[in-house]
Amino acid sequence: MKYGRNEQCFCGSGKKYKHCHLGREQEPRVNPWDISAAVRKEFSVKLCSAPDVMHEKCSGKIIAAHTVQRSGSLSEIARDGHVLTFVPSFENLTKHKGLLHPELVGIRKASTFSGFCSRHDDELFAPVEKEVFGGSQQQCFLLAYRAYAREIYTKRAAAETAKLQKDLDRGRSLDTQMSMQMFNFTQGLGLDAALRDIEHHKPRFEVPLLSDDYSVVRSYIIDLEGPPPVMCSGTYPPERDFEGKRHQDLVDITATPHLLSVTSFYGGENGHVVFTWLPEDDPVCLPVIQTLEKISDEDLSSRIVCFLFEHFENLHISPNWWESLEKATQNALIQRMMGDMPTMFGAPRLRHAKCQIPSWNVINRYRVGC
Repeated sequence: MKYGRNEQCFCGSGKKYKHCHLGREQEPRVNPWDISAAVRKEFSVKLCSAPDVMHEKCSGKIIAAHTVQRSGSLSEIARDGHVLTFVPSFENLTKHKGLLHPELVGIRKASTFSGFCSRHDDELFAPVEKEVFGGSQQQCFLLAYRAYAREIYTKRAAAETAKLQKDLDRGRSLDTQMSMQMFNFTQGLGLDAALRDIEHHKPRFEVPLLSDDYSVVRSYIIDLEGPPPVMCSGTYPPERDFEGKRHQDLVDITATPHLLSVTSFYGGENGHVVFTWLPEDDPVCLPVIQTLEKISDEDLSSRIVCFLFEHFENLHISPNWWESLEKATQNALIQRMMGDMPTMFGAPRLRHAKCQIPSWNVINRYRVGC
């Protein structure tokens, strides 16, 4: 393929091709390990995710805050102090030929991000860290707030690392350059929309916290006998409910999506999977919960595990449980994990294979606040 020297460059820089990408295929390739190091740096930036009005009382010491608590949750499913988790990096994608496989990580590092100072991490989350989980609206909200704080953190870091990817096409053919820059452009649009959405959602999440009024918080709670072998903390925009019906179009980046937060953990006496949202998100979240309620207890574990693997990467898995699964089931879950991963690493998009998970013992299922 040829490209006119005086045409505007395909990369979106606004420069003419001759002043931008001309001769790019002769340039030395970027070392992916250097990019990987830069990515790790961006995902290690230290800040406090407490509301801005609280920052004057920050301790000044940013810690590795756990999204799923280490003591009492991760420790319950760990083996020799380690859990399995997915670590998205060039090294791991290269090692597994474009796929991700769960790897052992010490529970001191698992589920952490540098997103709170020591004071606010201790004070804000004391009701869920230092008390037995009882399903109060405050506890449910704090689980959701921590999950959303991590979402903000990772989105901002991803926006910074996206800039680094623009140089990855050096030393490659023109066709490959154009393909990679198109991927970067599309990804950039999504990240720009995500950063815009943060400005909409962040104040909504801060209102209950600052007013100390959690009466508007909605949740659906599943109580389990024993700790869930897959623990998670995340916030995502549900596109479809559990029956496959679409409720919002995530391709439309002009629309601000509704959000649902999910945390699976051990609450001191029982295991729990907690779905939490705010009133404005009822149009999408209620249909999701209504279809979840229709799933039998017998099938619930399979549906929940597949759901978690499909929508979140912040998963922490019991090594003993994972190794007890058939290889075909492990591969099916990895396929779900990779379903929405970028394809620039060479991995094809994989169909969501069905998998059967041994049933968890469900004690109770109920709504709170709705």
